[in-house]
Amino acid sequence: MQRPNLILVLALAACGPGAYTRAEVVYAEPPQYVYVVPAERVVVVTREVLVNRGYVVYRVEQAGPNRIIWARRGDDEVVRVFVNHEGERVVVRGLTERHDRGRHRGWVRKGRAEEVITDVDVRLRAEKH
Repeated sequence: MQRPNLILVLALAACGPGAYTRAEVVYAEPPQYVYVVPAERVVVVTREVLVNRGYVVYRVEQAGPNRIIWARRGDDEVVRVFVNHEGERVVVRGLTERHDRGRHRGWVRKGRAEEVITDVDVRLRAEKH
């Protein structure tokens, strides 16, 4: 029962003013979708979905087998999609952060990028049939 408390503490510590949410916090959350496809295919589909939704993909990080796709829409919205391996499967998580020009003056987590991740899921499942 300590795990939810630990995740909450990590999330609060990682979301300090002016900083993006740390990847370790996102990896500690349950995956949104799991696939048996190559990670590179997930990256390609994710990039296409982001561009179709009006985002500009400006970075794809690689840390070992993990990929983080960074995309921006305007000056105030950033989406990151996390693609990593868990055994033979590829796990996908996403989050949206918005620039808070008010009291916090930094990047604030606003959600799990549901629209983007759902579009990626629809595309990947359609490819299997």
